[in-house]
Amino acid sequence: MTMLSPHLRPFSRGENRGSRHEWIVIDLCKTQYGMVDRSEKRVVVCGGGLAGLTAAVTALESGVPVTLLEKGPELGGNTVLSGGMIWTFAEYDRIRAAIPDGDPVLQWLVHDTIDAARAWLARQGAILGPDQRCHDDIGRGRQMQPPQAIAALADKFTFLGGELRLETALDSLIARNGVIHGVRVARGDRVDEEPARAVVLATGGFQGNPELLSRYVIRDPDNLYLRSNPWSTGDGFLAATQVGALTSRGLDNFYGHALAAPPARFTKLQFRDVSQHYGQQSIAVNLLGERFADESDGNSEDTLNQRLGHQPQGRGFYIIDRELMDCDEPHASGIVTRVIVERAKASGAPVVLADTIEDLCLKLVPFGIPEIRLFREISEFNRLIESGRADELKPARRRHRKSLSRAPFHAVGVKASITFTMGGLQIDERARVVRRTGGSSPSAAMPTTRAFTETDALSIAIGREYRQTAIAGLYAAGCDTGNISHFEYMGGLAPALATGRVAGLSAAGFIKKLFG
Repeated sequence: MTMLSPHLRPFSRGENRGSRHEWIVIDLCKTQYGMVDRSEKRVVVCGGGLAGLTAAVTALESGVPVTLLEKGPELGGNTVLSGGMIWTFAEYDRIRAAIPDGDPVLQWLVHDTIDAARAWLARQGAILGPDQRCHDDIGRGRQMQPPQAIAALADKFTFLGGELRLETALDSLIARNGVIHGVRVARGDRVDEEPARAVVLATGGFQGNPELLSRYVIRDPDNLYLRSNPWSTGDGFLAATQVGALTSRGLDNFYGHALAAPPARFTKLQFRDVSQHYGQQSIAVNLLGERFADESDGNSEDTLNQRLGHQPQGRGFYIIDRELMDCDEPHASGIVTRVIVERAKASGAPVVLADTIEDLCLKLVPFGIPEIRLFREISEFNRLIESGRADELKPARRRHRKSLSRAPFHAVGVKASITFTMGGLQIDERARVVRRTGGSSPSAAMPTTRAFTETDALSIAIGREYRQTAIAGLYAAGCDTGNISHFEYMGGLAPALATGRVAGLSAAGFIKKLFG
């Protein structure tokens, strides 16, 4: 009969099981496996975007060797396609009010650590603008230039002695008795094993994987443009779930913006140019000529984009009048809506101009829009708005209650897109991936003190009922994590930077405890 290790004593009442579990695993690793290959005494980070590079540099600064694997031919991931504003909500209470179904502990972690994380990024050589209010004054952020910031992190990674391997994809994880021992990686037609006792998954979500999208997100993935790099195909998500990882809530949620509809043509560097940010102020109709959502819902157009994705073909039209054409769109860096529409037209998208609503509806018939139904939809919208009876609209219109009445009128063809998935792997406050068979839901847990300090980088007080069991040696950051945003969006770069910092510190700390 196998004797239990003396280290496996029962938990005392009220003890933090996550922390104790980690020590038990470390003790077992030391006693069970004895001699360890030197190559295992390192952190392997999978993914070279902002989250992965942040984790890698942070672990190197902690004195632990790091190997960074990037599937693509260059570093940067989705970060280099972004606008570069590292923002999130200014107040935690507003996060909870806007995104009540998101994970409160992880939301708190991002909110409470982002200032220190941005300061850390600046110390690495990234050029950041001043702290500023943004997103209709609900958020605060600092502007970076994505290519410059990625280059600064890459230079720091090299300077600290990190090992970089491009065009190297994560194939699967190596786990023995529930403990991570490395990764299998694909290079061309070969699959090799890379030993490591700590692995950080930062492969960018699964928006580039149609099979996973159809399983979790949307019935027909062809309804969505891929507004992303092509490398984020769920490699981290699949590898972790194969070794027993718990998935988060909100797997059906995603972030993106409606883009200029086919036959528009544009490159990935033009994603932002053809994003139709003004949708919240428009009348949005599907190909049946029907309003399908409260256009004004959420803190930006991305919520409307999610609902558009579930309409026929993921397509529709944003209808605006002259007043809206001349407005500045705050979520598009102050660009006048007219410029956005002109860019859509230049790309080849359907853009219809008319002097009357009747003529606009007639001109949309060649695009398959029922003329009479659309005319009734727009007329009813204007009538209820102008008579002060907006509450009777179906769907509702809670904000931006202005009729479209000033000629000329434009109808811009749009199609939904996906930039990243909001659901993913469930992590705890230390970025450890939670085991499917050993975790309780964090949704009831609330932090009771500040989440993060420079002197106690892995400390958080989260209440006695929060109990999770992590997969020893496995961490996740960025879009491989899940349920920080949930339908509503609290930023993409800020969670990537914050979780990357935590994952790098945690993975390095685990290696130090394991090997001394």
